Amino acid sequence: MQCVIFLILVSLRVMFYNCENLLLSSGHTYEKMINLTRVLVAAGEGRPPAIIGLAEVENDSIMRRWTTRTPLARWHYRYIITHSPDVRGINVAFMYQPDEFRVLGHNSVRINMPEDLRPTRDLLHAWGRVISGDTVDVVVCHLPSRYGGKKASDKARAIAHGYLRRLMDSICHIRVEPHLVVMGDFNDYPDSRQVRRHFSGYRNLMLPLQEALDRGRISYGSHKYAGQWGFLDQMIVNESMADTTSGMYVANVCAFVMPFMLVNDEKNLGKRPKRTRYGMVYEGGYSDHLPVVADLMIGR
Repeated sequence: MQCVIFLILVSLRVMFYNCENLLLSSGHTYEKMINLTRVLVAAGEGRPPAIIGLAEVENDSIMRRWTTRTPLARWHYRYIITHSPDVRGINVAFMYQPDEFRVLGHNSVRINMPEDLRPTRDLLHAWGRVISGDTVDVVVCHLPSRYGGKKASDKARAIAHGYLRRLMDSICHIRVEPHLVVMGDFNDYPDSRQVRRHFSGYRNLMLPLQEALDRGRISYGSHKYAGQWGFLDQMIVNESMADTTSGMYVANVCAFVMPFMLVNDEKNLGKRPKRTRYGMVYEGGYSDHLPVVADLMIGR
């Protein structure tokens, strides 16, 4: 007698969003939090994603206010935030719904820069259990900016890549069956020589999307610079997490966009992200980035 086993798949939506200066002191803070909540709810198709990585968040105070004193409170998010030496005073954060992702632990990894380079954001590592009982490791990052130009800042990003790669390798070494999701603003594109070299052996889920964007097969990346869209915001997973025949994998990866998140690009053709401020003008929007989303498919 032959047994047939049916695998039931449950999906958890995963999202990364560079919020562009979510600061208490920036003015219009409450309105910005309302706007960002609107994006989160839309990205989750009515219910915000279970797992969210954030960049450009100021501190614990603003995260507490956002998760408890705005309409986002109805989803009972919990959060973790770093306390980095970044000169702009911004951090990365991790929000999660505890009924879908039960955090077992977390830590921050300080990226120590030489004295001639600007301090940068810490790496945030959180690990927890999902509905199948498996452990998933999530790393949130916001790598050094292109301040001073791409070539001048490549050294800082290369140093940060080393810290991130060692963390990823360590996670995959200690887990019997690793389920690793790295998400963040890499301030570089997935097809750049440096990103491809430093993260070889892992799967950059945005690389096929960047290639499709370059060939005109899709219209949007996660960020627009000098009239060109690209995927500064990326998700990288270990190889088994890109294998659709495995018990857990990541699928349906894209830059999330809705018409309300865009405005006409007056300097270039097409559309651009609707920002909170555009130069000195208050635009009443969301961010200069679009979020990237994916579905974590879990067998049970």
